[in-house]
Amino acid sequence: MTEAWGGELPLSTVETFVAALIEAGPEVAEHMVKAANELLLAAQAITAAAERRLAEQRRLREQATAPGGDRVDDSPPGEPDRPGAGGPALRSVDEVA
Repeated sequence: MTEAWGGELPLSTVETFVAALIEAGPEVAEHMVKAANELLLAAQAITAAAERRLAEQRRLREQATAPGGDRVDDSPPGEPDRPGAGGPALRSVDEVA
């Protein structure tokens, strides 16, 4: 199969990208590195927000299930939760995934 390509295998996508960066010059490479850094910072911010939301959901679930604790919804004890009662229902991560 090597012969079909004239003795060389084609470059991978990453190799092609790196070769284009080298040809474009240091200014373009610097901008690409800064953009990649910004993407990483955005991903970190999203992850931190998701972790805060999960912690809040866990706290609300613990309050709702704690003996003698305040109930989160306004349905009488022993009745199933009604949709829209006291806000959105908390669901397990396993139910969502």
